[in-house]
Amino acid sequence: MGGRYEAREPGKRFQSRDDFVNGLRCFNSQDFEGALMFFRTADDSAELDDTYQSRYTSFHGLSRVFMGDRNGVKLCRKAAVGETGDVEVYYNLAMAEQRLNFPESALMALRRGLKIDPEHVGLQRLKQELSRSARRGAIPGFKSDNVVSRLLGKFLGRTG
Repeated sequence: MGGRYEAREPGKRFQSRDDFVNGLRCFNSQDFEGALMFFRTADDSAELDDTYQSRYTSFHGLSRVFMGDRNGVKLCRKAAVGETGDVEVYYNLAMAEQRLNFPESALMALRRGLKIDPEHVGLQRLKQELSRSARRGAIPGFKSDNVVSRLLGKFLGRTG
């Protein structure tokens, strides 16, 4: 989940909030309930000019999604609106969209994140996962490596 914590503009908060750091610890140990508590506090308590406000909101939303709250993706989307420099916001959005089975939206978030940081390990991994799941057979219900599906796919000009 890591990231670079650098100030983008002078005078803005350049260090993440302690409650956010504690939320990351919980999130990384898959304690999503604890993470939600800390991320919500960081999100609600942050000043409007806090450099990491979008990041707090995106982790708040992502932890909700991981707890089964489908509306958490709305927070991730809100965080991504207008975000131009924090790749983690797009990574979180892509993960939330993928977890909720919105592959097109996940791919869009992934592409926006890769424009910021083409080498982001998490986005690269997610890109591979999405491309694997996008491979479908030519015949619905058959796997793409099925012999009949492959022959029909070649005949129709699909790769497989």
